[in-house]
Amino acid sequence: MQTLPISFRSMPLFLTRHCLLSLAIGLCAGTAASAPGSGAPTSLTAYTEQWPPYNFAEAGKVQGIATDMLRAACDLAQLRCSIQLVPWARGYKVVRHTPNTLLYTTARKPTREDQFLWVGPLLPRTTWVYTRNAPGAPMREAKELTQLRIGVVREEAAQQDLLAAGVPASALVEESSNDAVFRMLMGDLVQAMVDTEVGMAWNLRSVGRPAGTVSKLLKLSEDGGYYFALNLQTDPQVVRKLQQAVDKLRADGRLDAMVRAYEPAP
Repeated sequence: MQTLPISFRSMPLFLTRHCLLSLAIGLCAGTAASAPGSGAPTSLTAYTEQWPPYNFAEAGKVQGIATDMLRAACDLAQLRCSIQLVPWARGYKVVRHTPNTLLYTTARKPTREDQFLWVGPLLPRTTWVYTRNAPGAPMREAKELTQLRIGVVREEAAQQDLLAAGVPASALVEESSNDAVFRMLMGDLVQAMVDTEVGMAWNLRSVGRPAGTVSKLLKLSEDGGYYFALNLQTDPQVVRKLQQAVDKLRADGRLDAMVRAYEPAP
């Protein structure tokens, strides 16, 4: 069968108008579908752990320094951000495999660089090994920790730092959160744990313990800073808008103000 070309001249006027309208709608729809960034998500699901004062649940609400930063950045970027508090290892796994999700407060390390899209930095990162009852003189190298039982949060950066420094996995006692590791240290179930100065100070104040309750064994790492880590398939527009929001919050001093708000005891 021969296919005849359509001639608008040979068609009645009402059919000509109908065809032209249909064609225009089709072209517009095709243009919208192919436009870069069309259909970009306007919401993110954020996952975090119980690690005061950076992120923690209190009075049924997720709060903390990095949580306040995330909410402020999402407001500026006009994104709806829901937050779920879960064990760190679970959140890490979910965000690795789920588009339009975010993990915080995440140490940006070379071993993680290709696993996420990064927004930040939010905070500097310096971690220390703290102890209550470790024997002997102060330590100079992490490999001297091999004789201690050290509490760690499963899959967190400090665990990787200890293993990279030569501490055997058999010396590490895993828990699901920083809060749980701290309780183990206070209960003498482990001899040491890793935390930041801000994190350890908050933990001690929260249970009414003086600063001298623990002592620093050694500085473990100054590798990288703390960031928001987003799934690799997150829309680039969303990542860009969130980074621009963080940059603005830093420039106008609001990031620093959020840190200062958590300096007093809870």
